[in-house]
Amino acid sequence: DVRGYKISNISPIRSSLEPLQAAWPFDVIPHGYKIKFVRRGKSPVATIDVSELGCVAGNEKPGVQITASREMDSQLPRRVSISYLDVSREYDMNTGPGAERLNTEATNIEQIELAIVMNADEAAQKEEVILYMRWLDRHDVSCVLPPPNLHLEAADVITISGDGATYELRLTSINYLPDGRLECQAKFNSAAVYTSTAVG
Repeated sequence: DVRGYKISNISPIRSSLEPLQAAWPFDVIPHGYKIKFVRRGKSPVATIDVSELGCVAGNEKPGVQITASREMDSQLPRRVSISYLDVSREYDMNTGPGAERLNTEATNIEQIELAIVMNADEAAQKEEVILYMRWLDRHDVSCVLPPPNLHLEAADVITISGDGATYELRLTSINYLPDGRLECQAKFNSAAVYTSTAVG
């Protein structure tokens, strides 16, 4: 539930939705002839063995199973602070206590202004979620899935298992190839990141 939030009557709809997307992370994806809003923190919808990754067409040699890149610590925030409309202070702007990651050499402070009505606890929880979401999203993963996975779409969560390890990935984009394969871009997923009990 959203108590309220302030928008400009001359703002495009997209910029009116972005504050809500920051406070309650969700993905916006095309779904047929509609636009679908998918809240993050979902359970996996498919389990894929690592041996299925990197599939190729015809008689081509097997491709790379999975590739991953990682953003440097220095580019990520050490601390996230939110300014918001405080329902307990007659909707005056207030600033949360700030969520901080201590076990890092990062020094950046990310300050976010959200014209959303919240109380102090809610602001503290949003700060914590955003901070750890930034660090979770630092990884970019690419892989190619075989045709049996055509039911998958962006924002779905999948589990990759094999080689003695299991990974959860949130698909961010899918390119459906003519031969039925899926070129996927993804981020690591952890449902626990989207839940916080921080106190303001």
